[in-house]
Amino acid sequence: MKIEQDKILHFIAGIVVCIIVALIFRNPLYGLIASVLAGIAKEAWDHYDYGKIDFLDCLATWIGGIAGYIVAFLVHGL
Repeated sequence: MKIEQDKILHFIAGIVVCIIVALIFRNPLYGLIASVLAGIAKEAWDHYDYGKIDFLDCLATWIGGIAGYIVAFLVHGL
């Protein structure tokens, strides 16, 4: 099974958003919430711009957020 490059980019974006927000606010949960909202916002924008929503893109961002949450929690003990 080959994962689309777009899904990988969404996953990476979820990780990055989560870790940055977690570091700024010293709370991994805020990072996770931010990555979930970022995924929703991106798909809302795509719907506005292209007329289409890809739930799997949103899910990939959320999974990246979960991965970022785990990293922020374990590495920094935030």
